[in-house]
Amino acid sequence: MKLSRRLLPPPDSYPFFYGWVILAVATIGTIMSIPGQTMGVSVFTDHLIQATELDRNDLALTYMIGTIASALLLPFAGIFYDRHGARKMIVVASSCMVLTLWYLASVREIIGGAAEIFSVPPSQPARGQVAFVVLSSGFLLVRFWGQGVLTMISRAMLGKWFDKHRGLVSGISGIFVSASFASAPRFLHWMIVDIGWSETWRCLALANIGLLVIGWIFYRDNPEECGLRMDGSRKHDRDPATGEDDHDEINATLGEALSSRAFWIPNLSLALWGLALTGLTFHIVSIGSKANLPENETLQLFLYMAPVSIFANILGGWAIGRVRIRFLFFSLMLALIIASAAMMHLESGTGRLLTIVCIGTSGGLFSILLVVIWPRFFGRKHLGKISSINMMTMTSASALGPWLFAQSEKNTGSYDAAFVGCAATAALLLLAALMLKNPAEGACADTKPG
Repeated sequence: MKLSRRLLPPPDSYPFFYGWVILAVATIGTIMSIPGQTMGVSVFTDHLIQATELDRNDLALTYMIGTIASALLLPFAGIFYDRHGARKMIVVASSCMVLTLWYLASVREIIGGAAEIFSVPPSQPARGQVAFVVLSSGFLLVRFWGQGVLTMISRAMLGKWFDKHRGLVSGISGIFVSASFASAPRFLHWMIVDIGWSETWRCLALANIGLLVIGWIFYRDNPEECGLRMDGSRKHDRDPATGEDDHDEINATLGEALSSRAFWIPNLSLALWGLALTGLTFHIVSIGSKANLPENETLQLFLYMAPVSIFANILGGWAIGRVRIRFLFFSLMLALIIASAAMMHLESGTGRLLTIVCIGTSGGLFSILLVVIWPRFFGRKHLGKISSINMMTMTSASALGPWLFAQSEKNTGSYDAAFVGCAATAALLLLAALMLKNPAEGACADTKPG
């Protein structure tokens, strides 16, 4: 079925470059992935424990299983993205998010109905097994469509529309994404207190209908299909120094990317950040309670991180076109090391301050690097496949985060062992980042810093 393009004038007839519309809608799409992100799930954990009668370790295990299963499916989403483009994929993804969030809102009723169908008595351990399967399935769906597909589509599309201004637009997008992600736990907590956890998920489901409409009307996969060029340049723009086309670029295949350390160093660095932040966010209330912080004060930390993350987005967006990208990955890992140490001393003012500064900074850098790194290093032709492998790695790591943090608390009585492990791994990747080079340099007319 061919989707209609006639609701608004075509992108090449706008009085300004349509890429700025793409910037706005891609930012909205990324923000709408919040229900599938760990910070969007973490505020529901205690309510799910009460509703399903699973303990915290079992809940973390369902989250890990669902997330790993969703990660294994993401490469297929990348193939479909390269084949069908952002517009069709966003319609499918937002529709599935509506159904997924409605499913999670009804998880208590689904568990009861399944137990009744299979004649499971309320007191039997088998009822817990039913809850385990139902919740694992829900986490699989929300992590796949939310954290995985919505994020991949929106960020990959944004990367395709810009080249020289890619750092700038990722910084602008990151300002709004970081502010939204930082305020999400408090906002969702307020909604849960006001209308209940089930109704909160249903409201989020209805909001995704709005994303479906926005995606149908405004999403476009790349400027060329609209008769435009990256950055809004004219069709025959040439580099005045070389006389060559401004937008000659490398188009590495998935196999070429996977055989390069230029893929694996950024990939593992981004994945480690995802593991640490999901582990921290999933257990943030428990981590705060061990530092004798009330829940409200613990969640308030995310709000304080927002302006730091916004500043990091602005600074990173400016720097990414001027310095070697390896230094930004070095900074990302350094911030993670300091944050891990600070989280072990959250009871002190210094610990909380360093946590806010370093997690906020790393979050701002992360959002920029995720948009810029893959099209800059490997081109746009196979961006969906390459991005999906990165998303699979990050999603798998984020699945392990909550479980590893739970195991640390279960076996040692604190989360310190998990933080030490994150800091040690980040130190190794920090050293590896110093060897990171842009494979596009010398392979095409790319002169941007690697």
